[in-house]
Amino acid sequence: MVELVIGTNVTGQNAFTYFQQQPQLQSTTDNQTVYVKAIETFSIQALAVSPITTGNAVASEAAIQNAVLTLNIAGTLEFQSIPLAILNRIIQSPGAACPGVYDLFQLKNTFKVDWTKSYVQTLAAPVGAPFSYLFGVHYSYEPDNFEI
Repeated sequence: MVELVIGTNVTGQNAFTYFQQQPQLQSTTDNQTVYVKAIETFSIQALAVSPITTGNAVASEAAIQNAVLTLNIAGTLEFQSIPLAILNRIIQSPGAACPGVYDLFQLKNTFKVDWTKSYVQTLAAPVGAPFSYLFGVHYSYEPDNFEI
């Protein structure tokens, strides 16, 4: 689980909020390559509050619909403006604010994600901040030159 907190200081249209370093998801030249295999996001329909930041509300369906994700891979903005709505696998009731999808957003041979240069862009001013965007990041890793 990766959390991105949208604070009350995030205002205006097209605001960029960058991720913090994610050591567990970091490929290192020393001993491991972390492959990000899939990413999903969770709305308040799945979790009412963040399990990481105590008491912080989870993004509403409208907040998910108001944001896109950009991933920096090895210094390049490889995946740009991915709507968070297509990462949301909770199927809402008919007429709900945010559509959902059945399948995970999958990636192939994706490693060296630079989380500190990856971000969520809110298209309109966020409403109801502070809240958390929560991401399920599915990954695997391979040690480099591991010998016993």
